[in-house]
Amino acid sequence: MGAGVDPSRRKTREIRAALRLKEHPGLGDQGIRTLIRERGSAVRALRALGQGELWEAGAPATGSREPEEWEGRGIRVEVMTEEGYPEVLLELTDPPPILFLKGRRELLLPPAVAVVGSRKATEVGRRMARDLGRVLAGAGVPVVSGLARGIDGAAHRGALEGGGDTVAVLGCGLDVIYPRSNGKLFRQVEEKGLLVSEFLPSQEARPHHFPKRNRIIAALARGVVVVEADQRSGALITVDHALDLGREILAVPGSVENSRARGTNALLRDGARVLTHPEAILDEVGPWLERSGGAGAAGRSTLPAGPALSPELRSLWDALGTEPLEVDEMARRLDLPPGRVLAGLSTLELEGWASRCPGMRYRRCSRV
Repeated sequence: MGAGVDPSRRKTREIRAALRLKEHPGLGDQGIRTLIRERGSAVRALRALGQGELWEAGAPATGSREPEEWEGRGIRVEVMTEEGYPEVLLELTDPPPILFLKGRRELLLPPAVAVVGSRKATEVGRRMARDLGRVLAGAGVPVVSGLARGIDGAAHRGALEGGGDTVAVLGCGLDVIYPRSNGKLFRQVEEKGLLVSEFLPSQEARPHHFPKRNRIIAALARGVVVVEADQRSGALITVDHALDLGREILAVPGSVENSRARGTNALLRDGARVLTHPEAILDEVGPWLERSGGAGAAGRSTLPAGPALSPELRSLWDALGTEPLEVDEMARRLDLPPGRVLAGLSTLELEGWASRCPGMRYRRCSRV
């Protein structure tokens, strides 16, 4: 492309050439990657296909909008050959040749955690994902997920409610809200977080897009937490990609009677780290952040270790989980009188660290 060419103009030319390649019949992303790697740029790859003259003459790519128009609507386009393309995606064997971003691009920089799982999640699963989002938000760690129903949506909501950051990787273009039921959440992430897609902005969601986008979720995160997943869940595809990339894998155990926990329980059998309650994630992300030389988007040097409580109240709080426990069971586990346990749980409830459920059962609250 020659010395002395303005960098912004050069990047625009590269984007336009990459878009032209994306619309070339029968080429596909794999073909684009191969050509770009062989030729060194999208512009040279396009010329190798014999379309250089037509493109240089200014013929528009069919169906594509001008990059300047997308930029005017807040959509940033990154090509794998140019500076600005997320380096972590280049760790993939099949990085997206073109990436579309909308929102706070800086959220791609700090170490993040992906929270994934079933679309048809149980109430317990959704609550766990939401609490995980809040806890990670309190630690300044961005939450990555896929903006789907169920676990994904709950994790995004928790991060936003906790005042933290979240990144949504879409299985459609950035102009398409899918699923429609997550429209409000989509707009919140668009405003406060970051939307990511490898599909053209107007491209509708297709079933094969979602397994494909899962590799991006895995690459953008330092570790992956699976909250609920059956044995054929797309979340397990994310895990496979994460393992290939050397990422950490954690799974939330579930009841053997819950079909949506069969995949997560299988992960635990195969060696995934167990995550029994939301705050336990802080014990995991601390070493990740130290190895990465950062402390999350909030720039915190330490992670919260839990509530400042008396030793007895702290032991009660530590014993609680996301699934409600009966007072008598708590008393048996801690070898304390039931009345004393109930008094302590009532104090935790008043201070916002526990919530009471039907049948005089209690579960933990993160209150971050």
